[in-house]
Amino acid sequence: MWQNLLVVSAWGGVVALDTTAAMQILISHPLVSCSVVGLFLGQFPMGLLIGLIFELLYLHELPVGGALFSEGNIGATVAAGVAILLHQAVGRPVLALSLALIAGVLVGILGGQLVAWMRRVNGLIYMKLISKEHIDPGQVTRYHLACLILMFIAGTIVTLASVLFFTYSFTLLADHIPIRYDQPLNRMMHAFMGVGVGVLIHLFFSQKKWPYLAIGLGIGAVIWIAGGVW
Repeated sequence: MWQNLLVVSAWGGVVALDTTAAMQILISHPLVSCSVVGLFLGQFPMGLLIGLIFELLYLHELPVGGALFSEGNIGATVAAGVAILLHQAVGRPVLALSLALIAGVLVGILGGQLVAWMRRVNGLIYMKLISKEHIDPGQVTRYHLACLILMFIAGTIVTLASVLFFTYSFTLLADHIPIRYDQPLNRMMHAFMGVGVGVLIHLFFSQKKWPYLAIGLGIGAVIWIAGGVW
């Protein structure tokens, strides 16, 4: 249990770095980050599914410049960890997935405040740097590395605390949710997926890319009809 928590938490630190502070090679995107969590914890299909849902939900948010945004990447990583660990604890995948989606959204909203806080901390660090009478490249490098390390630590701590809290809380809660409610809870996943598809459609039309959507739907319809015929 603790080994899995530490692995997921360290990965959360990497995700936090890749989102804005360093690299930005897209490994922080939910589709990738959640799939990696699934690989780490031996539940790749569940990780991939959560990654797909959160990828759709946060497609419209771009961490550009000083824009404020939900930390959906950390939220998705937490959701994947909670879903898999909760599933392993209670043996109810539908319940685990449904509750984990809620946890991921909440962490994403609160994580946006983490980004704002880190920006203020980085600002103070660099103000201290430029207030020095003499600045050399080595000092700039050390201060920059310090900011990156702080972001990694913050992402790791947030992931660890969130996965631990929600997994423990939901494990206790699961004892009070009858199994007959699992199937109705499955609709929550469909609702999240529906919202994500709505976001995707909105982006196609707002960016005037709807012909690509129409082409994709047309190809999908042809494949579906051909599959029915054969």
